[in-house]
Amino acid sequence: MTCQVMRWGGLAALWLLVGTASAQYKVVGPDGRITYTDRPPAGPAARLSGAERAAGSAPVELPYDLRQAMARYPATLYTAPNCSPCDSARGLLRQRGVPVREFSVVRAEDLAELQRREGAIELPILRLGAQRLQGFEASDWQTTLDAATYPRTSRLPPTWRAAPAQPLVPVATQESDPAPAGAPRLRPIPDTAPVLPAASGQFRF
Repeated sequence: MTCQVMRWGGLAALWLLVGTASAQYKVVGPDGRITYTDRPPAGPAARLSGAERAAGSAPVELPYDLRQAMARYPATLYTAPNCSPCDSARGLLRQRGVPVREFSVVRAEDLAELQRREGAIELPILRLGAQRLQGFEASDWQTTLDAATYPRTSRLPPTWRAAPAQPLVPVATQESDPAPAGAPRLRPIPDTAPVLPAASGQFRF
């Protein structure tokens, strides 16, 4: 299954631990590691309470075999709002405990960047290293995750929290580079994207 978006519509670097008494923000990286910093981060972050700032915290340590799979085949997921196949794909990855960096395709700028990166606008798309899965077919995704040596069931620690989906093109970039006067105003993609069938296929690493 895929979502067809309308026209307008290696592993991420590990976060370094800076959890000191002066830290004010808590950031969960796409690999599950937690960073404590006193500088406002560019992405979403949780502001620490006074007790947390005083106590600090250690990063979440992931199991060795999971870290090995992440190092060889880092996972990146591209999704869209109100996309049933995207929800199914996300659910499968959560069930298997695959730490994934998720990007949401919402605006015309996101759509253009997705086209540039992947040469396609059908969602969801999962990147496992150099391997690409487009459209959600549970059996294909399970087989490919098995080949990438990701555990069949979640091995994530209870304290691990997934990072929220990020815009494919950072919003701050667009705000700092406004459209020229007279440029046509882009319409957002519709709330409901049509679902298209995707052919099942064999995937190799």
